Amino acid sequence: MIIQCKQCRTKFRFDDSMMQGNGVWLRCSRCGHVYFQDNPLAKPETDLPSEPDRVVLAESAPAEKNAEFSKETPSVFHRDGNGVLSSDKIMEARKRIKEEINLDIENTQGENIGEGEKEIEQKKLSAPKSSGKAWKIALWSVLVIVIIPALIYFFVFPQYGDLLTNIAGKYFGMPEPAKPEMAVNQMVKLQDVRHRMINNYILGQIGVVEGTAVNRADYPISRIMIKGEILDAYSVVLGEHTIYAGNVLTDEELMNLSEEEILTKLSLPEGVNNSNDKIMPTGQIPFMIVFFREQAGVIKTTVMPIGAERLL
Repeated sequence: MIIQCKQCRTKFRFDDSMMQGNGVWLRCSRCGHVYFQDNPLAKPETDLPSEPDRVVLAESAPAEKNAEFSKETPSVFHRDGNGVLSSDKIMEARKRIKEEINLDIENTQGENIGEGEKEIEQKKLSAPKSSGKAWKIALWSVLVIVIIPALIYFFVFPQYGDLLTNIAGKYFGMPEPAKPEMAVNQMVKLQDVRHRMINNYILGQIGVVEGTAVNRADYPISRIMIKGEILDAYSVVLGEHTIYAGNVLTDEELMNLSEEEILTKLSLPEGVNNSNDKIMPTGQIPFMIVFFREQAGVIKTTVMPIGAERLL
């Protein structure tokens, strides 16, 4: 059924089943106007019947195609036997209906919240179990695939462990581990050391100490310096000289050169023919130390490396 407000002319869809007797009193939900709507289906009567007071919310329903209607629904009122509008009873009924609707909404929300909390609790209870299983599987995978084979290779077959480390460093771009700097006496080893006397025509008897320096490091070095000392029976130092390796004189030069010339030739940092510029690992280089005017009481001679430079 289509009804129309007599004040603002707004049209509404009205349920036929809500129409009582000769008609009902309606309040327009748009403008608030109260008017009596005749029942077109009722038989004509002279007086309006007396019916119990109540409030009904009319539901809208489509009536005509392409017709425009208000989405709001008018309120339905009934009058008492005297024809007086029972507004107090209407307000009480409306309040009661509103409270019932709010109660239903609260119950529904409570049920939804309870179900949501149950789902969250179930997720919380199930999450640690699944995550714990995942961690255990990941841990066992790492142990079986990486750690156990690494321990076998590094402790049982160390040569293979070094090989795997080098391969991993090349493929994954891992920098080579920094190697600790070696001390000079560990870096350079002196061997075939001997001491002899030669008669110099200018200086007389001179002591000559000569030998070979070996690079024991696993990288190239340069400018090896060697210190020689002569000592008496009480280990008192009677003389010392420091020279660069790679400088060696012939016997003829040792017999004919002056002290200053001998010291100059033995003090070249790069050595003869630049032999002291780069000594590869396990490489060897000769050295020579000359003592002039040796004092009486010399018992022993000591030599030691005191310097070397690492090449990058």
